[in-house]
Amino acid sequence: MKHVVICADDYGQNQAVSQGIIKLILKNRLTATSCITNSLYWSAHAAWLKPVCDHVDIGLHFNLTEGQPLSEPYRARYGMVFPSLKKLIFQVLSRQLDARIIAEELRAQLDQFSMGMNGHAPDFIDGHQHVHHFPIIRQAVLQVYKERFIGKKAYIRCCAEKIDLARPAALKRWIIQVLGARALKQALDLAGIPYNSSFEGVYSFDRAQYYSAFFPEFLAKVADKGIIMCHPGLHVHDASDPIAAARFREYQYLISDQFLADCQAKRILLSRF
Repeated sequence: MKHVVICADDYGQNQAVSQGIIKLILKNRLTATSCITNSLYWSAHAAWLKPVCDHVDIGLHFNLTEGQPLSEPYRARYGMVFPSLKKLIFQVLSRQLDARIIAEELRAQLDQFSMGMNGHAPDFIDGHQHVHHFPIIRQAVLQVYKERFIGKKAYIRCCAEKIDLARPAALKRWIIQVLGARALKQALDLAGIPYNSSFEGVYSFDRAQYYSAFFPEFLAKVADKGIIMCHPGLHVHDASDPIAAARFREYQYLISDQFLADCQAKRILLSRF
């Protein structure tokens, strides 16, 4: 048997996402969820998590690409709205970001998490659109982790993996690695910070109609104590969420008997980290 974490990203982004994740948790289909705490909905949606917080890992989905920043230093330096992912990557590669200011924003999002969860710290940290891997940003993440989590069991999600060009979404996987996944893994090893043994779940959202075919491959490829990320949500017409249709496809599969059968066939035991 392989012990595998199934982690739903983007909790708190909107009601359809959060309610879909809660329904899957109650059905024992997820073992972790990652929360966007700069969302306008976080305070209300955090209350829905409290009854299930002993059953799943609840983490911070560090966000630098959607919505508004929480910290005054970030607002003063970079503005009142986060940039797009493409602009953030440009800022990273052109060395325009200040790790100290990114660390302040991370602290603010962690504080918001704790306020919503009655003072509890997150079980893990990862990044919305994997931003925690990026140069400069990962420096800030490691610094804040050392301040707040040394001696605790909190882990950092690592997306480092070997690239197989024959697999779906190979380019997307390659970009994640080039932008710092392997460098983060090396830094985590050096610092002795816990992280997952392997990572799966990457695919092209415009091919979500094939999700039920992709997922068994994720189950086959993931290692023991690895993580499979997902992005489920209930059905909604939301022009502000470009992957809303893909979210519902994922939800339909994860709530299905086929998901359970696939886990059994691949000898997967759903577990927390």
